[in-house]
Amino acid sequence: MSLLSWPTALVVAAIAIPLLLLLYFLKLRRQERKVSSTLLWKKAIHDLQVNAPFQKLRKNLLLFLQLLILAAVLFGIANPVANFMRRPQRNIVLLLDRSGSMKAEEADGRMRLEHAKEAAADFVSGLPGESRAMVISFADRANVVCSFTDDKRRLRRLIDEIEPTDAPSRIGEALQLAVAYSSNLVDIPGVSTPQAASLGAADIELFGDGRIADADTEFVTRGDMRYHRIGAADDNVGIVAFDVRRDYERPGLLSIFAQIENFGPQPVTLDVSMLLDGKPLPGPGSVQEVTLGPATSATTQPSDLILPVEAGGLPSSRNVIFEFSHEAGGVIEVRLHREDALIIDNSVIAPIDPPRRVRVLVVSGRRRIQDLLLRGLTSIGVEEIETLAPSAYENADEEDLTVEGRSAYDLVVLDKHDTDRLPPGNYLFFGCLPKVEHIAGGEVVEGQPLVLWRENHPLTRRVPFENVFVARWARLTLPDHAVPLVESEDSVVMAFITEPGHRYIISAFDLVESDFLWEPAYLMFLQNAVMYLAGSGLADASQLSSPGDTLAMQVPPGAEEARVTSPDGKTEVIDVRGRHTATYARTHEAGIYKVKFDDDAETVETFAANILSQMESLISPNDRLTIGAEAVASVAGETKVNEPLWPYAAAAALLILILEWWIYNRRVMI
Repeated sequence: MSLLSWPTALVVAAIAIPLLLLLYFLKLRRQERKVSSTLLWKKAIHDLQVNAPFQKLRKNLLLFLQLLILAAVLFGIANPVANFMRRPQRNIVLLLDRSGSMKAEEADGRMRLEHAKEAAADFVSGLPGESRAMVISFADRANVVCSFTDDKRRLRRLIDEIEPTDAPSRIGEALQLAVAYSSNLVDIPGVSTPQAASLGAADIELFGDGRIADADTEFVTRGDMRYHRIGAADDNVGIVAFDVRRDYERPGLLSIFAQIENFGPQPVTLDVSMLLDGKPLPGPGSVQEVTLGPATSATTQPSDLILPVEAGGLPSSRNVIFEFSHEAGGVIEVRLHREDALIIDNSVIAPIDPPRRVRVLVVSGRRRIQDLLLRGLTSIGVEEIETLAPSAYENADEEDLTVEGRSAYDLVVLDKHDTDRLPPGNYLFFGCLPKVEHIAGGEVVEGQPLVLWRENHPLTRRVPFENVFVARWARLTLPDHAVPLVESEDSVVMAFITEPGHRYIISAFDLVESDFLWEPAYLMFLQNAVMYLAGSGLADASQLSSPGDTLAMQVPPGAEEARVTSPDGKTEVIDVRGRHTATYARTHEAGIYKVKFDDDAETVETFAANILSQMESLISPNDRLTIGAEAVASVAGETKVNEPLWPYAAAAALLILILEWWIYNRRVMI
């Protein structure tokens, strides 16, 4: 047990106890009156016989009880606490998860994040007075809520101000910040920075549900870490995958695909509806009934997630498809009609453009390759195709290649021609590279087979690369955010790169040094590329993102400001003068983001942020958390570090006061 405010209690005791005793030492002053007899006034006679101003202190039950009352009050003022857990180290870093799964509603009707903040505040209250603590909140990114301080009131206030997000949970940046800040705690002359960092290592207290996407790839490099498990709710059904397609031959026909998964322990039956611009589609096909089996057990590492399996004859995951004709643009939404613990994954929303013909430009100086590219594009349904020689492309007027500041073509295919003439748009490079920073070609690699390709990526889905032979290619230097599409034993053969306003598919091999053009993989890959990059009136991939992603907006010529309206209705103004593209990163909420350029302009950009994450939809708290290869000690988040005892002291004082009142009144009556 600890007394957190014992100096205050001592001061009050030094004043109150002497005053109470003084009341019993003082002689009663009585007025003189003539009476006929003092026979029955023996006590009064004893008092009259005392000539000193102070009388002798006699045994008195009331005085004893009043001293007990005062002792109980003083004990409460001393703020006693019972220590139920080990005392924390001198320096503490509190990590609070505020990702989408922390919006889950618990049995008491409160969000899981509210329970986490309450547990963190209780932990801060129980820290010894000499301890220092800092607070970091994290979702996809980390935010320093409060740097190291021993001001508990400030720590609790800032913890209470943490707001939830819909973004996924990643702890890597938060761990880096924790190490960086704790490394500055010790400043000893003559001690090197690594040694000082080791001396100042802070213990880490993690408050969350343990559903962290990058937990298996990160490490706790300094200090000890404890995981405070928060929450208990596990009933949830969510949408985990979504796609929109227009038919090539009938562009007015839309196909919407959604994957629904049950993450709860019980089978469920629910309705799934399709909405267009907020209204249900006419006819019975706008609503489908789906029955799902219970989820498989996944209560340990995120990497241990098990794909849906048959449970009791019912799969825990099903696909639903809606098809309808729509010749215009708009906003489509797939919605689950079911109340569960997590609402944010019960709908997915996406903007769609009106159907249009795809325009493709082929830049090639080799007639044979150019003809094969044209045949491939024509065979997959592209009608508007133009060709330019490399020199003609470089010398073309700007207005011939651009419209309103971006490429006039939905896709530009370049064969063996490196270029830096890249207006905002979509590009497919064969045997050449864009002349931009962080992308370069190196030594020639030859004699290696293609061993790996991303079968789940829209560009390489269902493409049989196992039959493709490539004689040689250039070893690529790529930025960290590049997505390898096809790989050999030790190098990337094909990659996809997204930059603000640009998307590149880079094939490191020359088409004449492979049999790619004569294999079925060629047409299937070309169709995927046109569908994914050119769009053909689909929900453009650049318009679909996850909460926390950065939006890239094309700026019309002459525009001075962009007004971004978020799903909660708030509007933020961005200065875009003299810029071709603008970015917006405050996308922490799922829903539609609308962008208007200048006050009187119509909306020219619409973006959608959706959860679509098995990790966030699996809301059952993780019982055993592992960071990297190290298991993290786990405690129940609702367990308090210290239990305050002053309420018990106050109750004892009240009971003694009642007893003292009863004895006093009984004596008066006697």
